[in-house]
Amino acid sequence: MVMIDALVSGGEDAATAVKTFAPADYGADRGTVLEPVLIECVAQTVAAMHGAAAQAAGRPPAQGMLVGVRDFRFHQPAPVGRQLRLSVEITRRLGPFCIATGRVCLDETVLAEGELKFYIADNPGLNDVPGPSA
Repeated sequence: MVMIDALVSGGEDAATAVKTFAPADYGADRGTVLEPVLIECVAQTVAAMHGAAAQAAGRPPAQGMLVGVRDFRFHQPAPVGRQLRLSVEITRRLGPFCIATGRVCLDETVLAEGELKFYIADNPGLNDVPGPSA
C-alpha cells in the first residue's frame, strides 16, 4: 500500500514527499491521521528516496524493511484534507543498515519527528562494512 502521494525532491541522503489524506483513506480517523500511519509515511519516503536513486543509477531497487523506531514524538495531530510534507535525512550508514531522521510538517509547523532504522539489502553505497570473507 502506497502511503505517499509524490516524491517531490530526493538525493542520496535526503528527500521530501507529500501526502494529503482524505476522510475515507486508510489511517484517517475523525479528521486526523493516526500516529502509526505517519511513521509509515516517513518510512515510505525513505523507500521512495532509495528507489529513485536506484532508478537514476539504472539498477533495480533493493529490498529493504523498517527495523526500528526511536524517539518518535507527536507534537500536534495531523489533519485530514491538508497536504503534509514528509522530510527525511539519512544520518548514519553501517553496512546494509541506515538510520534516518524524519519529520511530518504542515506548512512550517512540525507535527511529528523521530528516528527510523532500516535494513536495505544489496544496496551499493550502504555497504561500508565488509562482509564475511569467503
